[in-house]
Amino acid sequence: MQSHFVERDATEAVVAAQWSRVLGRPPASLDADFFGSGGTSLLAAKLVSALRAALGARVPLKTLFEAPTFGGLSARIRNDTPGSGGRLLTLNSSGTGAPLLLVPAASGGVIGLHRFGGDPIDRPVLGLQARGLDPAEGEPCRTLPEIVDDFIGVLEKADAPRSLHLAGYCVGGILAYELAAGLRSRGWDVRSVILLNTSLYCPPLEVSDAAREKLVSVAEEAGIAIPQGQEADAATVFHAVTSQGPDPIETDFAEFEAGLQVFGSVGAAVSGYVPEPVDHPVRLFSTDDRDNPSDVEGTLHPVTDWPDLGLGDYKQYWVPVDHFEMIAHEPTLRAVEDAMKDIDDGRRHQSEV
Repeated sequence: MQSHFVERDATEAVVAAQWSRVLGRPPASLDADFFGSGGTSLLAAKLVSALRAALGARVPLKTLFEAPTFGGLSARIRNDTPGSGGRLLTLNSSGTGAPLLLVPAASGGVIGLHRFGGDPIDRPVLGLQARGLDPAEGEPCRTLPEIVDDFIGVLEKADAPRSLHLAGYCVGGILAYELAAGLRSRGWDVRSVILLNTSLYCPPLEVSDAAREKLVSVAEEAGIAIPQGQEADAATVFHAVTSQGPDPIETDFAEFEAGLQVFGSVGAAVSGYVPEPVDHPVRLFSTDDRDNPSDVEGTLHPVTDWPDLGLGDYKQYWVPVDHFEMIAHEPTLRAVEDAMKDIDDGRRHQSEV
């Protein structure tokens, strides 16, 4: 169906043009939601990259996640207020349940987890960003304790809610599990830890090795061939990707390199990880492909899976889609919300008895 929406000023005209280029159709109204209109995390990066180029201004990626509607995004750009809160993003500010904090995975951000900011998740949703994605922040954290301490500092500085659920996707579940322990030791109320397909098969990795793996993956996704026996070169891959059109990753090489270093640092920090049992609720949402065969083969230490830890309050849920589909799978999102709601309701009932 053809849209009859007419932009009201130059800002909306620019946003609508880039929106149309990325999604293949213009916004239908001011309330048109980018992700509800077919946008994905990759397309979100493309839209932001196109807007940066068109406007000649820095538009942080988090702006689109905080203001995903056409009207909201246009207003943020028009008013030159591209987000606030630094490394703690607000994906949803309303809802009836206790807040949910999304902890970043190896990428260092919450890209791809935007569906947790909307239906059927009925609670405020915050998202952490790892240190180092912005080159101005300096080097990323290198060890798991450093990452945890850094996250706690961000939460305390932002005066985040002190009673919340934590969730992490893939290796982000490990970060969420350890962050929960760190928060509890400082008096925070951790209602639950939600593990979204988190495996404990984490082979030993150096930062450089993990960053190189990510670089090769980016090259392969972009269709860039790396000659047999030749090392992938970050500058070469970056320029090859950007020459294909709006950059789906970053708009400058420094940011691209920073993303690789964050990925490498997180990968190295969780390698060889073995969790300690906890008594707060832990919920694992697991697909059939949770354990990567190459990670299983490369893990040197004996692995104890989550069900074997003797956790005081543990439940596992099977997810009928694959690893990459689960975070956009509405029945899974609903199951996650139901699990958190059951915990909230149980606590409420206990307080009333």
